[in-house]
Order: sequence, then structure tokens, then C-alpha cells
Amino acid sequence: MHRDLKEFSDDIELARACASGDLDARRRLVREYHPHLLRFFGNKVARAHVGDLVNDTFIRLFERGLGAYGGQGRLRCFILGVAYRRALEHFRDDERVAHRDSWSGDPSDRRPSPSRMSAQKRRRQDLCAALQRLPAKLQTSLELYYWNGLTTDEIAAVVGRPTGTVRWELRRARELLKESLEAADFDASEWLDTLSTSSA
Repeated sequence: MHRDLKEFSDDIELARACASGDLDARRRLVREYHPHLLRFFGNKVARAHVGDLVNDTFIRLFERGLGAYGGQGRLRCFILGVAYRRALEHFRDDERVAHRDSWSGDPSDRRPSPSRMSAQKRRRQDLCAALQRLPAKLQTSLELYYWNGLTTDEIAAVVGRPTGTVRWELRRARELLKESLEAADFDASEWLDTLSTSSA
């Protein structure tokens, strides 16, 4: 996948402005990436830790991380790489992965009926519960691919594993997720649609 030249220059300009202390640029970065980081940490750690980990990621980016970004890959990939390393530190410090107990997706501008909202909420909860039962490596690869739109090469850069391994992880994660959802009477034909919609 070739990157748009404007996207490339925008990423570099935004990173440089943030690294130099430009408050408007930092606000823009937080506005754009806060939802991605909430989702990234929110499905992996106890709810009480999510805010601290998101804030700590932004602090690391602003204090030293963004100064090292020179346009190698998308800025989103670079930021998620910092978040991934922060999550690994958290798991090492905590010695156990505590999953959140419910999913809180992005608010929708459209307001479906209460019964439809209830059904959608249950589907998201079923999906997130199934995701949380996956091994951490498989879960992370799947979320980075569907929820954050990273390519397999970008995921490999974030998690520090070969691209072939990431492709295998995605294939295996889909298989395990489908089995888990079918066992819970979740219409497995809809799981990918739900996963993609949750990333919007």
C-alpha cells in the first residue's frame, strides 16, 4: 500500500510540531488518536488503568517519542507502537492481564431504536468477550488490523514480529474467534462485520 504524499508530509509536520511543544498540534494529535488509544488499552487492561495508560502514552510521545519519528511508516503505526510497548510494561509490572468487564464503543451520531441499541450492545459485548479470550498476541494483531487499519507489515513493526508470523496470527485469531462466537450462539457470519463496524 502506497502512502499519499500529503499524508506523509502531514504526519511529519504534525510530529515535528508536537515535539517542538506546539500546543495546537498536540491538541490535534490528542483529538485524532485518543479514541484509538482508548480502544487499544480498553480491551486489554482493567478499566481503572485505561486512562492512566492513555495519558502516559501521550506524555511519552510529547516528551521524547515524536522527536524520533521521521516519516518511517504512518504516524498511527508509530503511536500504536509506543502504546504497545507501554502495555507490555504494564503487564510486566502487574504480572497479570486484567480485562475490562464491558465494552464502551464510540458514540454514534445516528440513534437507532432502543431494541436495536440493546441488540447491538449485546453483540459488541459478545464480540469483545470472545476477543478477550484469545491469546494476547492474537488479540492484539486482530485489533490492530481491524480497529486501527494497520497493514500486516505495519503490525509487524509495532509488535516486533515477522510479517509472516503476523499473517499466521491473524488467520489463527479469526479461526479461534469464529469458534468462540459460534459456541456462544453468535451468528459467526456477522462477526467480521461487527468487528469492522466497531472500528468506525
